[in-house]
Amino acid sequence: MILVERCIELQNLKRMLNECMTNGRTVALITGPGGVGKTTLLSSFTGYAKDIGALVLSASGARSEQVHPLGVLGQILRSIELNSDKGERLERLLASQEADSQDFSLSALAVEELTGILLEAAGGRPVVLAVDDMQYADPASLQALLLMLRRLASSPVVAVFAEWRIFSSKPPLVLAEFIKQPYFHLLNVEPLSLGGVTDWLRHRLGEESAERLAPSFLAATGGSPLLLQALFQDQCQGVDAPGPGDVESVSATDEALIGAHFKMAVEACLHRWDPQLLDVARGLAVLGAPASADVLVRLLKSEQRAVAEALDALAGAGLLRSGWFCDPAARAAALSGLDGEALAALYERTALLLHSDGAVPSEVAERLVAAGGISEKWSVDVLRNAAWQAMREGDPSRAAEFLEVAHQACTDAQERAEVMVALARVLWLVKPTAVTSLLMPLQSALNDGSLADRGMVALSTFLAWQGRADEAAVVLEQVDAHEDEFDMTGAAELMLARQWIRWVVPLKGTDRAEETSTAHGADETAGCESWSDLIKSAEQVLQCCRIADALPVTVLSALLVLTFDNRLDDAQRWCETLWPEAEAHQAVAWVAILAAVQGLVAVRRGDLVDAELHSRRALTVMPQHNWGAALGLPLSCLVYATTAMGHMDEAETLIKKALPEVHRNPFWLHFLHARGRFYIESNLPYAALADLQACGRFLARCDLDLPHFVPWRSDLAEAWLCLDDALSAKAVIEEQLTLANVDDKRVHGRSLRIMAATVKLPARASMLRDAVKALIESGDRLELAIALADVSDAELESGRFAESRLSAHQAKRMAKICGAEPLYWRLQNSGDAAAQDDTPTAQKGIHRFALLSEAERKVAALAAQGRSNREISRTLFITVSTVEQHLTKVYRKLGVTSRSGLPVELCLVGSADH
Repeated sequence: MILVERCIELQNLKRMLNECMTNGRTVALITGPGGVGKTTLLSSFTGYAKDIGALVLSASGARSEQVHPLGVLGQILRSIELNSDKGERLERLLASQEADSQDFSLSALAVEELTGILLEAAGGRPVVLAVDDMQYADPASLQALLLMLRRLASSPVVAVFAEWRIFSSKPPLVLAEFIKQPYFHLLNVEPLSLGGVTDWLRHRLGEESAERLAPSFLAATGGSPLLLQALFQDQCQGVDAPGPGDVESVSATDEALIGAHFKMAVEACLHRWDPQLLDVARGLAVLGAPASADVLVRLLKSEQRAVAEALDALAGAGLLRSGWFCDPAARAAALSGLDGEALAALYERTALLLHSDGAVPSEVAERLVAAGGISEKWSVDVLRNAAWQAMREGDPSRAAEFLEVAHQACTDAQERAEVMVALARVLWLVKPTAVTSLLMPLQSALNDGSLADRGMVALSTFLAWQGRADEAAVVLEQVDAHEDEFDMTGAAELMLARQWIRWVVPLKGTDRAEETSTAHGADETAGCESWSDLIKSAEQVLQCCRIADALPVTVLSALLVLTFDNRLDDAQRWCETLWPEAEAHQAVAWVAILAAVQGLVAVRRGDLVDAELHSRRALTVMPQHNWGAALGLPLSCLVYATTAMGHMDEAETLIKKALPEVHRNPFWLHFLHARGRFYIESNLPYAALADLQACGRFLARCDLDLPHFVPWRSDLAEAWLCLDDALSAKAVIEEQLTLANVDDKRVHGRSLRIMAATVKLPARASMLRDAVKALIESGDRLELAIALADVSDAELESGRFAESRLSAHQAKRMAKICGAEPLYWRLQNSGDAAAQDDTPTAQKGIHRFALLSEAERKVAALAAQGRSNREISRTLFITVSTVEQHLTKVYRKLGVTSRSGLPVELCLVGSADH
């Protein structure tokens, strides 16, 4: 047996034994915290004593056997080899005393006889009496041993007692009896130092591993050899058991591996030691942080001195460091073995104590959750405040846990409804489908009048998200009676909630709509709000938006209103503004809906790379089954982007996983439109016609047949063109132009581009040039690239070869920027386009643009589009004077004299930057 940092103590014990033949009786007391190796030291000494021929008689105290009188004495004396007569005599002595004496103390005659038996058994040899865990020895045995030692003054006897004196109120009997005697020796054993731990590991693992692992072993065990042994077993179990030549393979890490052996050792110690230690450890564990003795005294209703000494004892045993558990496993071990009811009661007392001491809500709430809640008003307030704090810290799961307990603890119906709404909103942020179980209780609260107005709006959005637009409409009908009581933001949220219902109401003519008798009522409830009022409401809701408090569906509705109104910059800016807060709050649903809107914005800008990126993120962050009635939005954008990028296999896979019938609503028409586009690119014009015509029919039935919502007619016209039916294509485009807003440059430019395919030269080329101008203003890069390619073809057919090459080059650059791979490679493989790439003119133009600063390039791009200086200043938020200065520098760098001489490619550069 290898002893570390115990050599001096062992040598002292050996010296006592060697000198006892001359000096007579010697008494030693080994003290120290629990688990520091007192038993190991005692065992090493008794082993040595046996080796040199001494008579060794050992015993060990146990807390469970303290009630058995003379138990320890019996262990010592029964270990003597006696003949049958003396053995019977010994048993009679012990038994008679148990029956005859009230305090079980031995008579002087019995002590004399027992001493004689001991000396006779020794036969002149040194005698070693070893008693371990003396603090648990029964009083009668200790009293008898002391009396026997008095009678062995001149005998070669070494009595060694090992004790852990935890509480000063219980002085050791041996210390009190012998401390002033010259033959008494006190040996204090301390936990191992870092050097000691390193030595301990070195004998088992070798030099390198010992140096590496020693700090983490010391931190986890506090230098307790008992815990070190358990931790070492975990370390060996974490990898293959080391062989004689493979000791360094125990661990390749710098940290100790905490496992089952360590946890069991801590648990065994706490349950074997004094019950007060376990109580204090449990109190500290439920408090969850280092606590003063004063706090623990109030929690455990114990004495100040006892608690303070218990804390010191736990620290000395290696379980605490700086007032807290050295390892989480020690905290878990402290709470093990406590039944659920007792543990809940302890957590409840802790919550009351922390609340009375003014602790932060989250600390109190953690204990309330562990206790299962307390049906008191203050506890509900604490839990709600803690939930709010958890949301601000980006932990919605923790906030939901607090609110669930608060909901159970509520006794007031109105407050219970408020907590339910808050809980539903938090759950929705993580997983919208998790709200389902709360919808029925919320509707019950609505029916009994305990649901507040904003709670009603929230309930309507939850129902509508799941495709239950008819039920959502019924909820909003009850809100209408209180609409005058709403503030401006509340009224804006209500308006956007109505618009959301209008977007997700089941389409008339589908099975879902026919089954729902109130679907038409939902349409009426949603109403036909003024679009300008919707824009104002959208801006108001977005300006007041705080992720932790906003209604996500109304915010999504606001962002879509801006997007469908072609306020793409505003929609993108709000997404970018809200995104960091959404991620900081770990609000999965928020991140997903913002990504979906960014995907839609990117589609309308013709930025296929961003459209694919954001739409895919939206469907990855929040799986399809959580999107409810809004699934058509991100799915359609992803299908559209992958199709335009030439990823036809992926687009086909997405289409085959189309959303179910239950979600066939106006958002589903976006998917139908994207699928029609896929069929056109796949040369399946009849399949495209079926989808696009169905799209038109359904839009007409729900009064949403507006080009800014779903521009299905453009793709329908292209499908007719694929079938060489120019008349049908022209009729469809003319109808679209009559419906489109005159300011919608995207729809207008695309309509002109498609219309151009129905007329002959030179009208076609002129119409295409008008389309290019409109599309430059719209910012749609993909449509601009296609229009420039069509211009190139028209110029080539007209014999204007130089102009054709320049347009082809511009189209190819724009196709590459927006990620339109099929268009790019079609132009790349065109002989004229390829030749243009290497022309000095093109290279010179590109090089010259690099001379412009970013600010100059933005001003020049807008000037090339025909904007006035005042319009440019308003767009870029700079003064007119600054615009004039930038233009002067641009003219000089590009070698032109006026804005009419600015190259058309500047428009493309500005669009790309934008």
